[in-house]
Amino acid sequence: MYTNDKIKTLKSGVDNIKSKYLSGNMNSTVDEIINYEGQNMTICLFSLNTETGIGEIEYFSRQKYFSLNPFDDEVLKLINNLYRENAFNELKNNNYYVSNRASDRHDNDITVLSKVKDDKYILMQTPVKFIKDMSDSAVNYSMYISIFSLFIVAVIIYFVADRTTKPIRQLQVVANKISNLNFSERCDILSRDEIGLLSASINNMADRLQEYVEKLKDDLVKLEKSDKMTKQFIANVSHDFKTPLTLIMSYSEALIDMEDIDEETKKDYLNIIINEGRKMSEFVQELLKLSQLEGGMIKLEKSNFSINEIIEDTIYKNSIMTMEKNISVEKSISDNSIVYGDYFRIEQVFQNLYENAVKYCDSDGIVRVSTFVKDSRCRISIFNTGKKIPDEDIDNIFISFYRADKSRKNMGSYGLGLAIVKVIIDMHNEKYGVQNVENGVEFWFELENVDI
Repeated sequence: MYTNDKIKTLKSGVDNIKSKYLSGNMNSTVDEIINYEGQNMTICLFSLNTETGIGEIEYFSRQKYFSLNPFDDEVLKLINNLYRENAFNELKNNNYYVSNRASDRHDNDITVLSKVKDDKYILMQTPVKFIKDMSDSAVNYSMYISIFSLFIVAVIIYFVADRTTKPIRQLQVVANKISNLNFSERCDILSRDEIGLLSASINNMADRLQEYVEKLKDDLVKLEKSDKMTKQFIANVSHDFKTPLTLIMSYSEALIDMEDIDEETKKDYLNIIINEGRKMSEFVQELLKLSQLEGGMIKLEKSNFSINEIIEDTIYKNSIMTMEKNISVEKSISDNSIVYGDYFRIEQVFQNLYENAVKYCDSDGIVRVSTFVKDSRCRISIFNTGKKIPDEDIDNIFISFYRADKSRKNMGSYGLGLAIVKVIIDMHNEKYGVQNVENGVEFWFELENVDI
């Protein structure tokens, strides 16, 4: 490559010197020759009759003169070599003749011969050894530069690769922890490229999985509680069913075995059987009602109605229960309590809450019913004096089969009444709750209030 470049330089030098020479400006010609001689090139201007072999030297760099002189031995040897190579004949059809023995011997020269005019020629040459020394120096410097560049590039690649792979390694660590259900680690989002987007996605996935795992834990706890309450319910029902069934069977067998039973005794036995059967029937009906509500088999039929009408009717129907326990019933009812909902289902809700309040109210106690309208909502509250609900039972009081006072098995309560309240109010997408207040307990629920 370097040799080809030198040949091009020699050709360019030949053309430049020819141009100056033909212009007749000898000073400019000399300056141009000196310039190329400074680049370790030899220039020879000579005339030659190729037919007679007679010629003269006009200028030769190694002798440093401009004159017409016979060829000396050195120039004659060079011309003879060109003759043997048929160089002068080739110049008839070409601008240059190039003699390149650079690949053969390092002590030879690269020569470019060109015709100036008529029998006048110009010859330029440069030693191959000079080219070889220059190319060797270039190779050495290139090697040093390459080694240094390789070192610099290796350092840069190391830091770039470390910076590039660091988030990937962190992604791997976080992903491994997530696979082991450890959601404590998060990926650092250091860029907005694909790695950054992947980091954000893994963080979102970890957040969502953590939410789902927490929710699953809560569901498992609730399921465990529900399973425990179901088992308790079955145990309670089995125990409570055992008594009426035993009574029914005992009195039925007595009626069969006693031939001389009087009518009054017979009537008492039959009333006992009927009452025990009615208790069992009522419980089965409550259980069926809850199952239908939870299964979505019952649809709401909403309309506008007065909640006061339900309150007054329920209090009247349960007056015997309140009189038996000498309970005082107080009312604080708004005049504009027109609500929107399913009349029959809300009547069930209020009946269950009122019956529950009367059941757990102390003898000679107070049951207070109140309504309050605010921001298009009507809140209905039922308060009763008596024993407060334990804090550990407050959150579970509306769950199916749950009974806070587990010792009151003789009160006919199986944890279904409040569960029915929960399902019906949930179907209305409304709020409900219970709280311990001074001297007692207060249950409440809300309905949409309608302005008339």
